[in-house]
Amino acid sequence: MVLLLTGRPWVAWWVGDPTDRRLEIDVCLPPERTEAGWRYIDLELDPVLHERDSRVEIEDWDEYEQACRDGWMSADDAKLAKSTAESRAEALRRRDEPWQERGWQLLFHWT
Repeated sequence: MVLLLTGRPWVAWWVGDPTDRRLEIDVCLPPERTEAGWRYIDLELDPVLHERDSRVEIEDWDEYEQACRDGWMSADDAKLAKSTAESRAEALRRRDEPWQERGWQLLFHWT
């Protein structure tokens, strides 16, 4: 199950893995609708909420640092990635977004 909106620098993915059910957030440049569907540019950092133990982590710091170091990401995009990843991780910890639980309900309704 995926939640994305134009103008928002992240995309949420509900992953129904039986051994590690989780909510993953891809930090990205705001998604754009195209004739073929949607597209976005991934900015590497991924806040993840592991449902089993409520652990929240930000994954792929090494990929983010390499993208910054090698010039694959502008300084502005790097700043956006870091601030978005940190704010989304905090939102996952607080579970203050009503869409977090709704995503699981929709995922299991369709499977």
